[in-house]
Amino acid sequence: MHRRSFLVCGAAAMTVGRTAYAADKMTVILDWLLNPNHAALFAAQQSGAFARAGLDVELVAPADPDSPCRLVAAGQADLAVSYGTQINMIDSAGLPLLRIATLVDRPLNTVMALEGSGIRTLSDLKGKTVGVSVGGVEEAVLDAMVQSVGLQPTDVTPVKVNYDMVSALISRRLDAATGAYRNAEVLQVRKMGFTPVVFLPEEHGVPPYDELILVAGRDRRGDPRLKRFVAALQEGTAALLKAPDAMWQAFAQAHTELATPLNRACWEATMPAIAANPAKLDSERYLTFQSFALGHGIIAHTLPLDQFAVELDPA
Repeated sequence: MHRRSFLVCGAAAMTVGRTAYAADKMTVILDWLLNPNHAALFAAQQSGAFARAGLDVELVAPADPDSPCRLVAAGQADLAVSYGTQINMIDSAGLPLLRIATLVDRPLNTVMALEGSGIRTLSDLKGKTVGVSVGGVEEAVLDAMVQSVGLQPTDVTPVKVNYDMVSALISRRLDAATGAYRNAEVLQVRKMGFTPVVFLPEEHGVPPYDELILVAGRDRRGDPRLKRFVAALQEGTAALLKAPDAMWQAFAQAHTELATPLNRACWEATMPAIAANPAKLDSERYLTFQSFALGHGIIAHTLPLDQFAVELDPA
């Protein structure tokens, strides 16, 4: 979820704005290639907030979008950008991770088909092939959505597509796709002259959730760098929301390969979804989604909230 095929900058990994002096190093594995969904992280870097917090933060795009949480669990990175829908599944998969901050505080994901595909309602997905870009989490949300209209998960065939979602839809190799973001792929196909048919998770059986979150190892909750990181992210987010156009100009200048009209539109569409207070934890939202995940067989057991999500007081 994304991130997206039209945002590809050609490199599997990148370092953004290292500080010019010795500082505590931190590595953040992105969920996807660098894109406007990561605007708050970029703003914290660009505004100097990370540097003022004594942090040298490296943002790394994953070669495999399924790998960020595994890398953090293995101690190969400090933080990962993940999904609010995934945090409960992470524990069930044996990865003891903890949500420490939110980047995007509302759903962006959709199930998208194209006009002319014969898909007008979710029920029309029966017997169809649906692309997924991130294994596990997107399939689970798709299962819940189709069940809301009386279908069974086995009524659709998921196919892993990674970065190839839009071209697969346009070439009719897929009937539909989940992981198509309303601030990215939906805009992209419209600009390409196609009419998207969009189904929103929160309108089809899925409770509201935070789309993008930051996770750390559960055993690292006492790491003093985390509070400094979250405080700097808060400062960067405030700078972003105060002057989103100026921050876009800085983003476009720093990453000229992304300075396209489409990415500018994506940036503008993303701003309302940016979490104004990244540290804030909506406990009821996370517990409700955990109950949903249990009820739909996505997880086998529940955990106390503080075992998978915490609110860190700024340093």
